[in-house]
Amino acid sequence: MALGGTLQSSRECPHRERGRRWVVTDVRDQSSDTPVAQCQSIALGRERDASAATSQQAYGAEVEPNVPISRWSIATLSRQTALVFSGKMVGAGLSFVISLLVARWLGPEDFGLFSLFIVILILGNDVLGEGLNPGVVRYYTMYCGSHPTTASAVLSNALLLRVALGIPVILVGAALAVGANKLFHDSRYAWPVILGLIGSCGAALVSFSLSAWQARQEFSTYSLMAPLVNVLRLVSLAGLALVGPVALEPIIGLHVASYYLCTVLGLWILRPHLIFRLDKELLKELLRFGKWPAMASLCFVLQNNLAVPVLTYTVGATEAGLFAAGLSLLLVVDLLTASLITTLLPKVGFLTDHAQWRSYIRRFLPLFLWMALVLLPFVFVARPIVLWLFGPSYEGTVPVVQLLFLGTIGTLMTHPLYPVLYTMNRPYLFSLTQGVALLGWILAGWWLIPLYGALGAAETTLWSRLLQSIVLVVVLRYALASTLHKGSGDLVPGAGGV
Repeated sequence: MALGGTLQSSRECPHRERGRRWVVTDVRDQSSDTPVAQCQSIALGRERDASAATSQQAYGAEVEPNVPISRWSIATLSRQTALVFSGKMVGAGLSFVISLLVARWLGPEDFGLFSLFIVILILGNDVLGEGLNPGVVRYYTMYCGSHPTTASAVLSNALLLRVALGIPVILVGAALAVGANKLFHDSRYAWPVILGLIGSCGAALVSFSLSAWQARQEFSTYSLMAPLVNVLRLVSLAGLALVGPVALEPIIGLHVASYYLCTVLGLWILRPHLIFRLDKELLKELLRFGKWPAMASLCFVLQNNLAVPVLTYTVGATEAGLFAAGLSLLLVVDLLTASLITTLLPKVGFLTDHAQWRSYIRRFLPLFLWMALVLLPFVFVARPIVLWLFGPSYEGTVPVVQLLFLGTIGTLMTHPLYPVLYTMNRPYLFSLTQGVALLGWILAGWWLIPLYGALGAAETTLWSRLLQSIVLVVVLRYALASTLHKGSGDLVPGAGGV
């Protein structure tokens, strides 16, 4: 991919259709002074110049837009998924070790405050970081081959957007620090909340770097950088233990510092691909698109994590512990699903028409079903695995794990299909599926959790995940049916982005 072969200037095109935003781009080749005016739709993500569209190719990508989906290499996809999965698993394993060490060193009370810090950090990163990543991948994929300068501008403006959204969060954290004694009834809650807010911005910036490598399909770099922040957290803990007594405040302070150190390293690696040029129209598009995945991500996180505090409040910590043990055991399956989506999202971004979208679903849905069938026997060996890992006191976790596992299998079968909604420029439809699933969880949990404790929470999560899968399939059918059945990839008038 040539970097710097074109000079571009953009202005808003006077021709608009409902739900679409058009810009006129003047492309001037270095070997010629003749500008070629091209009308391209940011909302649809499609080049009007057919020759430019066929030349689109991601840096390091294994899939080109003119290669039929039937010829996509399953071996390449498997290798890339394995790389991403290994990075995520190493990070998750280190996170478990960190939590174990902190729990042993601090005791239950301070560990609870540490957990509060982690929850705030995760929720903040989910909105400011993970939720905005699909927009980065989508728009980078649009331009990476035909307009590399614009692709670099996508990364730069996505970074600026994340900083702009993070500054108010940091200011809130600073304001809380000034008035901590007045705002918090117990001063011990102050620093976990304050540093959780500040740390969430650092986590969001680390997440940006990961999304850039995902968009560029540099999965080897992704797999190395994904667990790095937890490596730094673990090293800092070891250093703190060697220096002197371990306390809550320095632990969470070092955690925050680890995120910002990873941010600096990630941006330094990405510096050749960043062009710090403000593009207000591009910022608006990134925010317009990104708000929907952010809402969907938040709904999914709440759906997965509400059970523990609800159980603690309604039936006690014992039932919450039984459920949490089962949830942690099945993290592996969700990481596998997330790894598949990470590798597929930039590839699906090349698909621009109805036939390609249908072909993707027909090609990969049987693969996801086959993976689910391979994993299904775990239901029958769950009991010895649970008792071996957690001990005989966790007998009540066995049925919890079995029910939760069926839900994660349902997610594995259908979740990797939702990137099609993103390439259709309909991210709000995926947010709808996640919102419906969260509502289903609330309604089912209202009745089942107080009656059946951990088992009721597992049933609630199972039904919400199955509902999520069913609604996603229905929404995909609707979205495909509402597109024109032609190669142009145009949506039905008025069905564009929100």
